[in-house]
Amino acid sequence: MGEREGVPVYVRDLAAVKVGPEIRTGAATRDGKEVVLGTAIMLKGENSRLVSSRVHEKLKEIQKTLPEGARIDTVYDRTHLVNKTIHTVKKNLFEGGIFVIAVLLILLGNLRAGLIVASAIPLSMLFAMTGMVATKTSGNLMSLGAIDFGLIVDGAVVMVENIIRRLSEKKESGEAPANYTEKVLEAATEVARPVVFAVSIITIVYLPILTLQGIEGKMFRPMALTVVMALAGSLLFTLTLIPVLCSFFLKGIKEKENKVLHFVHSRYKPTLDWAFKNQKKVFFWNG
Repeated sequence: MGEREGVPVYVRDLAAVKVGPEIRTGAATRDGKEVVLGTAIMLKGENSRLVSSRVHEKLKEIQKTLPEGARIDTVYDRTHLVNKTIHTVKKNLFEGGIFVIAVLLILLGNLRAGLIVASAIPLSMLFAMTGMVATKTSGNLMSLGAIDFGLIVDGAVVMVENIIRRLSEKKESGEAPANYTEKVLEAATEVARPVVFAVSIITIVYLPILTLQGIEGKMFRPMALTVVMALAGSLLFTLTLIPVLCSFFLKGIKEKENKVLHFVHSRYKPTLDWAFKNQKKVFFWNG
């Protein structure tokens, strides 16, 4: 209420006062026509793929109860995104595994040794996925896509190479076949500590990620957990299963220089010799 020249002025003197409609805050249109838009909200901790499937089934039931002419159309179905992500993860893991196995077979120069080392990949993945289920860690493009098969087989490569070296020495010395197991055990014990130390250093790199909170933690903690569990599995199998497989399948093996590595070494050695003879040039050139 106001006042003008001593006369009170009321709101009714200026405008009609009545109850009006509620102010509209939003609208949805499709093809120029107004539609009703709804969103299904997923509870925390649920599986998005299963929730999307259940929502799809419920929509079919609701469609039967709608009046004639009304229909439900899905604008965005998260199932498609989830399925494409799963396909991408499967494709990347398969191609990465095949590539690493191929490199192992080429560089190790022995089919049996390469397959023994390669066995660490599926076994470590099985170990990691078992841990993911037990800890309810989400498997997504980041957590599974971050697994480096090269890191997983590092320890197994060192273990198998040393066992081959020891068995070759035994064969050249003419020792009795009964000593194969002892030689494998000796070779495995020789590199066990360096392998544990190397894998532990790699694992420690991922531990600070586990302290992340909020959105960062939700995005990166599953990745760190998955990699740590895969490395733990690879270390476990490297120290236990790999030596046993070597004792069974590497009997009679002889160490020989790989042709690929021999070619690389023949090209690298002259360059290295030149670098040592021209240390000042190399130092200032790199500086």
